[in-house]
Amino acid sequence: MTYRSRLLLYVGMLIVLLLGMMTLSFKAARDVIVEGAEDRLRHATLRKQDRVLAEREELRHYTQIITGDLRLQEYLYIITELGTSSEGLASYYERQFGSLPTDYRLIMTGDGEVLLGEDFLRLASEVRRHLVPGSPGHFYFRSEHGVVMVVTASVLYQGQRLATAAVARVMDQAWLARQERRSRDYLLLFEEDGKVLWSSNVLYRGQPVDLKDNTVQEGEQLMRLSSIPLEGAAADVPRLWFGISETRLIKMLESYQRWVYSFAVLAALAVLLVGWLMVRNFGRPFAQLMEITEQMIHGKLPVMPRSESRTEMDRLVNRFADVLDALRREQAKVERAHRKLQETAITDSLTGLYNRRYLQEIVTGLFAQVVRDERYLTAVLLDLDYFKAINDCHGHLGGDAVLVHFARLLKHNSRANDHLFRIGGEEFLILNVTEDPAASAVLANKIRELVSASPANYQGVEIPITVSAGVSCCPGKSAEGEATLSQLMRAADKALYEAKSNGRNQVVQHGSCREAAASVRRPGHIMLVSSRPAGNSES
Repeated sequence: MTYRSRLLLYVGMLIVLLLGMMTLSFKAARDVIVEGAEDRLRHATLRKQDRVLAEREELRHYTQIITGDLRLQEYLYIITELGTSSEGLASYYERQFGSLPTDYRLIMTGDGEVLLGEDFLRLASEVRRHLVPGSPGHFYFRSEHGVVMVVTASVLYQGQRLATAAVARVMDQAWLARQERRSRDYLLLFEEDGKVLWSSNVLYRGQPVDLKDNTVQEGEQLMRLSSIPLEGAAADVPRLWFGISETRLIKMLESYQRWVYSFAVLAALAVLLVGWLMVRNFGRPFAQLMEITEQMIHGKLPVMPRSESRTEMDRLVNRFADVLDALRREQAKVERAHRKLQETAITDSLTGLYNRRYLQEIVTGLFAQVVRDERYLTAVLLDLDYFKAINDCHGHLGGDAVLVHFARLLKHNSRANDHLFRIGGEEFLILNVTEDPAASAVLANKIRELVSASPANYQGVEIPITVSAGVSCCPGKSAEGEATLSQLMRAADKALYEAKSNGRNQVVQHGSCREAAASVRRPGHIMLVSSRPAGNSES
C-alpha cells in the first residue's frame, strides 16, 4: 500500500472517529437532559400528590371538628333516639360549620336516613355504599362536574354511634385551575378511557391521551404525563395526571443535534484539509499528527501545541488543535452536567445538606479513618421540637422555611470537618472524626442556644424554634469489636429520646461519649451540655 493510500485511509479513519465521538457526545448529552426532565417530572408529581393528600387531610380535620361538637352530638341524640324533628339541624350546622371550605356536607343516621344534605343525593348514595367495616374513612367517586373527594367520620355520643358525617370537595375544572395555573409548560388533568375529561388548561379538554407513552398533545405542544394515585378511588373513577411540556426539550435536542452534525461536517472537512496538507508537507508535524491520532483512537483528547510558523503543515497543526479544543469543551459540558446530577443525587433539595444516600457512601471511609488514626467518630442527632405543631400552625411552606433556616444555622456554625445531613423530616445529623469527643457536645449545645435565640421568619412572622440533640460516639479501637453506623445511630437516638423525655430543648450525651471523654479528660473539660441539670443516657 502506497503512502498516499495509507494516508487517505488514516484520514478516513479519523473522520469516522470524529463522527463517532460527536455522536456519542450528542447521545450522552441527550441522555443527561432526558433523565433530568424525567427526574423533574417525578419530583413535581410527588409534590402534586402531597398536595392532594394534604387536601384530604384537611377535609378529615373538618369532619373531626364537626363530629367533635358536643351540641351537635346532643342534637343528633334527641333526633335519633327521641324521634324529634330535624328541621333546625341545617340552620345550626350553617351557624357552626358554614365557614368550613367544603363543597358538600352530609349527616346520615345509621339507618341511612339523610338528616342534612338532601341537595346532593348522589353523595348520600355513595356514603351508604362505602360505609363498610374496615373502610379508611375516605373515597372518591365521579360526578357530572368532576371527581368528588369524600371524607367520613362517625358521630358518637356517650360511646353510642348516632350518625355519619361526611364532607366533600369537587375536584372539577375550577379545582384543577387552582392547583395548576394555566401555562404552556405544566398541566393537570383527569383522564378516562384515554381521553381528557377535565384539565387545568381548557385547550386540552377532549384530547386523546397516549397511555402507552403517557403523553398528550394539543397542536405542537406535547406534554409528558405522570399518574397521581388517588388512594381509595374505585376503578371507575377518572385518573389524575400531571404533565410537563416536552416541546422545549425536543426543540433544544433538535437544535443541539443540528449543531453536532454541522460541527461533524466541518470537522470532516478540516480533516480532509489536514490530509491534503500532510501529503504536501512531510516531517516532524506529520509525525506529531500521527501521534495525536493514536491517542485519540485510545479515547484521549490531548492538548496540541500551536505553531507560530505559517507553513501549510503548521497551519494544519493549529487547525487540528482547534478541533481538539472544541471536542474538549463539549466533553467538559457533558462532564459538568454529570457532576451536577451526582451532586443533586447526594444532597437534600430543600436544605442543601447531604442526604441519607451520601451518608451510606462515606460512612465506610469515616470508620476506616477512625481506626487508622485511633480517633473517635461522633454523631450528633438533632430533632426540631414541636415541628408538627409548626406545620399545623404555619402550613408546610412555613415548616419548610423553618427547616431552611435551621440548615443555614448548621452550615454557618459547624466545623470545617463536620459532615451535615438531613436524614428525614425534621431530623438532622452531624458526623465528625475527632480526638476530643466532648467537642461535639459543646457544638451541639452551641447550636441549641443559637436556635433558641434565632427564630425563623416566614412571611414576616417570627416562628420561635428549639432543638433537642443526642450525642454518641465510638472509638477507633473497641473491645466490643467493630462499630457500625447503626450502633452509633441507635445510641444517638436513645440520647435524643432522653432529651425529648426530659422536656426538650436540651442536649444529652450517650454513655459511650462519657466513657470516651474520660480517656481524654483534662481540667475544665465539658462532659455534658444541657439547658437543664446534667444527665447521661446509659443505654
